[in-house]
Amino acid sequence: MVYDEYKTREADGRQRRIEHKAAGVRLDWRSVGAIVGLSGGVVSALVGGLLTAVSWFTSATEVGAYLRTTGTVLLVLMIPLLILGAHCLDLTETRKKAARESRFKEEED
Repeated sequence: MVYDEYKTREADGRQRRIEHKAAGVRLDWRSVGAIVGLSGGVVSALVGGLLTAVSWFTSATEVGAYLRTTGTVLLVLMIPLLILGAHCLDLTETRKKAARESRFKEEED
């Protein structure tokens, strides 16, 4: 998100307005990967922990084994999802940093 501050001041020194511009916000694969990875990792951890805890209270039935297996798979799946989300965030930040540097070099010329 970009905030542009208009530095026109009134007689008493207050700033007139701050305008919010969201026109430059785009969802590309890096942003979607970060959202899916981080939110999926958190949801996977919560649901996996819940299923594992519920399986402790069920007896050694077929349902308890299914819950335990599903909970364990979700808990293990959390790690790659969080790694994917963090990597996509790094890629997004690297792209934004390169864009800022190229814009700064254009202004110098």
